[in-house]
Amino acid sequence: MSRCKKTLMISVLPFPAVVRHDMSMKYGDHQFIWVPMLNDLNIDRFPDLLEYTDMLKDIVKQQHVTGVVSRLDLETLVHAALSEEFPHISGPTVESCFLALHKFYSRTVLDPNPIPCEALDLDSPTLEEDANLALQRVGLSAFLKPGLGTGSEAIYKISRKTELLPAILDIKGALTGAKFNPYNPSIHLLRNFVIHYLDTKKYPLALRQVIVLEKYVDVKMKVTVDGYVHKGKVNHLLTTESVYFPSRWDNAAGYYHPCSATAQVKDDIVKIFVKVVEGMTALGFDNQVLHGEFFVKSSGAPSLIEINVGRLGLSHLQVCLRQGDPVRLQLQLVSGEGVDLLRVGECPVFLGYIVPRSSGPATDYIDFDKVDEISREQGVHVVMKVDKDDQITMLGQGGGLGDYVARVVIRGLSYEESVEKFKRFSKQILKKQEWYAWL
Repeated sequence: MSRCKKTLMISVLPFPAVVRHDMSMKYGDHQFIWVPMLNDLNIDRFPDLLEYTDMLKDIVKQQHVTGVVSRLDLETLVHAALSEEFPHISGPTVESCFLALHKFYSRTVLDPNPIPCEALDLDSPTLEEDANLALQRVGLSAFLKPGLGTGSEAIYKISRKTELLPAILDIKGALTGAKFNPYNPSIHLLRNFVIHYLDTKKYPLALRQVIVLEKYVDVKMKVTVDGYVHKGKVNHLLTTESVYFPSRWDNAAGYYHPCSATAQVKDDIVKIFVKVVEGMTALGFDNQVLHGEFFVKSSGAPSLIEINVGRLGLSHLQVCLRQGDPVRLQLQLVSGEGVDLLRVGECPVFLGYIVPRSSGPATDYIDFDKVDEISREQGVHVVMKVDKDDQITMLGQGGGLGDYVARVVIRGLSYEESVEKFKRFSKQILKKQEWYAWL
């Protein structure tokens, strides 16, 4: 075994003890350094991403850290800063990651064929006038979403002009509240970090609390693409179909492989993905994994939704593989090692997420006996993220995936059969039916 590498593990959300233990056992050639969560940094005031980064810089120096791993967009932004500060740490640049995180700049800088959109500054003294002009340019129907949002949170469909201002004020209230929300990070969290690491003359909206008004797209399918960049080369790994529930406003609850889109559509999506990522690599994105989301419009034409950087583990990729390990892949990228081959299996695989709708003891929420029973069914595997002694505290606010409590993997069935089986299992696992998202 090679000499143990000291790997800094960044996570602004709780990382369950069981996951920490499993990773430490499975990847014994890495000594993981688990850092405090971002919202634990300052007790008496709103957290500051630059202070958090400075704290991690001290850890890197004091403990001679050799690599950094991040699992979500916000953490990868910090990883990028550490990569810029320490030449021996492999990783992307802040600019390339910020363009992925900032939904308006993703559209206007990275997207080769962007959906019509406008940025609205929530602190503008003429916000209502700005919004009405933006709606005239974009047209109805439209989507309204936070400029830095992830996890499908706080997204509003605007069908009438009268719906626009109330939706804007709702999002403004959510973003200016005192509570730290990793899925809709406030500009107050990022401002000092952005001033320090980004060219704000080039990206002036980086300093503003922005929401994005975007043309509504008539969608028949959502498709995701996973890949990574290693030594400047873009590598495509997997194309999957998002589980699509038209009755849910957020529409996504999991993934299915193989994707049912035509070969031409999938080829077009991968070409767009590669083009977008090449734009990021030109700005220094390297040695990191990433995940693209795409709409397939009614016409059959694909359209970029967003690019997400980091995503440690890529759990839907994990369950679709017949050879390789996506976590090991990311560890190899940040350690400057050669990359092992990952091969996708041919068996149909469905991955569904179970998301909390309340907080409290896990035993009040989940029927663990049913979990064991379901896990014994052939072709089904339930991966719990919490155990009987845990408290559920992080909610999937607004209907997004949020901090899910379990994954259900179903193998060998068609899309329709998998979805129905997942719905049934979700009802069995959840103790209270009002917590079931698809009633």
